[in-house]
Amino acid sequence: MYIRNSGEGVVLEEGKLQPESVQPIQVADAAGNPAPPAIVNPPQSKRKKIIIIGILVLILIITGAILVFWVFSTQADPIIGTWSVEPAGLQMQFDANGMATLRYPATGDYATGRWEKVAENRYHLLSAKGVVSPPLTYDSIADTLHTDDFSLIFVRKGG
Repeated sequence: MYIRNSGEGVVLEEGKLQPESVQPIQVADAAGNPAPPAIVNPPQSKRKKIIIIGILVLILIITGAILVFWVFSTQADPIIGTWSVEPAGLQMQFDANGMATLRYPATGDYATGRWEKVAENRYHLLSAKGVVSPPLTYDSIADTLHTDDFSLIFVRKGG
């Protein structure tokens, strides 16, 4: 069923629509001038949407990368924990706040100081009087701390 405009008025007819019989509706403004056809979704609008979506995706990727980097960079320092020097019977406790405590369990004696990271996997110990120890290197494969000449080797205790 379709509507056809004949010379006698609008006629409702049954049958197939012929493409040539369908006419677009023309709208005129108040002065009687035909209005330009409305563009539902101009091509520039699509490009703008694509650009905006691309920028949002890029922002999400950058935010995700920053979060991943932040999580990995804030992991606990590998020397934090309790270490022992077996032949000497000493224990060293490295705390996250930078405190270091050397204990001799046989006598109960202990000394406190500080530790500081000086480079990747390199540390200094500072006594309470400010004396700096030879540098210690953390070996992630052996999970040990040692001086450069290996005269002092700390082995992680309990872990």
